[in-house]
Amino acid sequence: MVLAQWREIRWSLWLGLTFLALVLIGLVQGGFWLKAFATSADQLPIEEVALIGERRFTADQEVRDALHTLERWSLFTADVGQIRDVLAALPWVDRVTVRREWPNRLRVFLVEQQPVAHWDGEQWLNDRAEPFMAPPRDGLASLPLLSGPDGSAAKVWNMWQQLSELLALNGHAGHALSLSGRHAWQLVLENGIALELGRKDTLARVQRFIDVWPELQRDGRVPERVDLRYDTGLAVRWQLNEQEKQKG
Repeated sequence: MVLAQWREIRWSLWLGLTFLALVLIGLVQGGFWLKAFATSADQLPIEEVALIGERRFTADQEVRDALHTLERWSLFTADVGQIRDVLAALPWVDRVTVRREWPNRLRVFLVEQQPVAHWDGEQWLNDRAEPFMAPPRDGLASLPLLSGPDGSAAKVWNMWQQLSELLALNGHAGHALSLSGRHAWQLVLENGIALELGRKDTLARVQRFIDVWPELQRDGRVPERVDLRYDTGLAVRWQLNEQEKQKG
């Protein structure tokens, strides 16, 4: 009686172990199959990249060239971080978000840099007053020309905004603003007149120029440079008229 019960228990144990082993083998094989399926670009190729976001300066071909390696990836194995880094390295791109979408698409949300000024000749300032390098694009020639020492971009942009508001209220417009290594300001107006403003009382000195501008225009001559680095008064260098140019 006891021997029969023991044999029955042993067979049940073996059957249970065999079933468990089969289940484990099936899970392992299923895992290998799923991995092979997921990593095969032929099984789940990326057939579409949806570009979201307004683009003015980044051409479709630039994006295609940056994503030329996508054909080697499946939807599961696509390195989202690498895709983001490759696109973010494009010169006019500010930031990128990448998301997978079943069954065969990547959604890419691309935000471009918003240039507000030229910076130090070859660079640009974005709307956060951060310098960045990018090739020229049409429609940006009217942006102001700003320059200054390393690390001064935010300071120069802030001063430009203040001066632009003051000038606009009085019928003038600026063209360029520079901060020297000695922290002295020079403002060039849209009409080409250069204002030397020194290192202090910048807004007050521009206001002084605005106040005397009607007087400067009275004799018909055009200032070339106005030095306002005095506690009171100013010095003017005039543009040469035609007769003076001929004599020179």
